[in-house]
Amino acid sequence: MNSKGKKIKICGLTRREDILAVNTWKPDYAGFVFAPGKRRLTGTKAQELRDLMLPEIPAVGVFVNSPIEDILSLTGKGIIDLIQLHGDEDRDYLMELKSCLAPGFPVIKAIRIRQAEDRKEAENLPADFLLFDTYTKGLYGGSGKTFDWSMIPDIKKPWFLAGGIDSSNVRQAMKTMAYCLDLSSSVETDGKKDPQKIKEIIQTVRSEQPCQKENSDSTADNLSPKH
Repeated sequence: MNSKGKKIKICGLTRREDILAVNTWKPDYAGFVFAPGKRRLTGTKAQELRDLMLPEIPAVGVFVNSPIEDILSLTGKGIIDLIQLHGDEDRDYLMELKSCLAPGFPVIKAIRIRQAEDRKEAENLPADFLLFDTYTKGLYGGSGKTFDWSMIPDIKKPWFLAGGIDSSNVRQAMKTMAYCLDLSSSVETDGKKDPQKIKEIIQTVRSEQPCQKENSDSTADNLSPKH
């Protein structure tokens, strides 16, 4: 795991093979999507993947306009360690959710950047982190397209950067003030997570302290359930 510099999140994990890749290369966060789309997980499947994943890798649950009780069901079972809200959740929703969570449970609020006003108002929301993503009409995220990163203001709250980050622009993304870079489709081949792409992007982000492959006796060791 990364102790300094940019953090990295690999989102949209759906298979045992994806878990093996993150167990080996250890991103700072791993994302499970519970919103409609091809990467959507059921609670049962997410529990299975979480049990296979190294416990020190925090799991982020991604939601879009979900009932709060659905989120609490997953946090209560220990499946997710952070909540990412990627829909139209407003201040009242955030306040209600936070009141139901254990103190200090982290919440990320995604903001789709369309105009300058979107970015500044977001800082006042009662979330622990913000996530800036590309605005695409009809989509709540996952467009794989970038936006003008210069539109993000100098804000005090830590924020994630998402939307079209790949090997061609990751060094530019590293120059932003983002706390964490969030990738999903750019580390896939034919719609599935590609271990080589995950390895390369993590090594690039951690270029000052190269990621060392985890020594393991076998694949089974990296997929052992938590205890």
